[in-house]
Amino acid sequence: MNQQAAQQTEMFAFVQRLATQLSADDIELPSFPDVVIRLRQLLDDERSTTAQIVQLLAAEPALAARLLQIANSAALRGSGGDVTNLNMAVTRLGRNMVRNSAVSYAVKQLREAQKLEAAQVYLEEIWDESTHVAALCYVLARRFTRLNADEALLVGLVHAIGKLYILGQAQSYPELFADEADLRETLQEWHAPIGSAILQNWNFSEAVSSSVAAHRQVDRDHEGPPDLTDILIVAHLLATFLRAESDAELQLGEVPASRHLNLSAHDFHPVLAEMEEHVSSLRRALSR
Repeated sequence: MNQQAAQQTEMFAFVQRLATQLSADDIELPSFPDVVIRLRQLLDDERSTTAQIVQLLAAEPALAARLLQIANSAALRGSGGDVTNLNMAVTRLGRNMVRNSAVSYAVKQLREAQKLEAAQVYLEEIWDESTHVAALCYVLARRFTRLNADEALLVGLVHAIGKLYILGQAQSYPELFADEADLRETLQEWHAPIGSAILQNWNFSEAVSSSVAAHRQVDRDHEGPPDLTDILIVAHLLATFLRAESDAELQLGEVPASRHLNLSAHDFHPVLAEMEEHVSSLRRALSR
């Protein structure tokens, strides 16, 4: 069997494995860092205090530093001064954004836990994409909807979590990394349903998991006001356009999600220019 045939056979076996795991609800789930799980539990408890949250954060210096950086980002600082301690950071950010910042930290930890050298270029791309889409989601939600911008940022952060899972599984099929085109096609084809399954298992809201499942369905339409999926679809297409200078701008003017946000094709460049500072600031904070 020649090398190309061997790669095709291995790719077929890998895709079959993904399909079987997904249909059987047998995803071998990675774990979030323990501190993030405990923080989510604390934030979900209405009886918990800011002092308790700060005490837990202080035990994880890297996460604490991330929160301070995000609190001081231009998108969140507004007219306030610099945040210099965790109590001020938690107060400024609010519980939802603290939760989202912790998820950002956890996703970054998952990325860095992947030891396969061949996957590093993909892992870096996924993290860059996730922070870019998250920042765009946040600003779009604030600028064009009445939806919770913190939840929009969260769905952007985790929308590509399925890609991390696929790359982890691909370690058992090393020849896959020899064919970049096939591996990228597999990542694009499978990451949305797998990511949604992971988020459901991690007890994320139905709105978040269903948005991740549907974010590549650019022809999706619905009645009523814009929803979280509309924001994620537009943010994902915008990020794709900005990275690749593709024809995404033309598509954006035609997709139903853009209409729900009251965005037309001629709006995109002025809107992007207006959002650039906030998006860049958020991306820098999330990427540290």
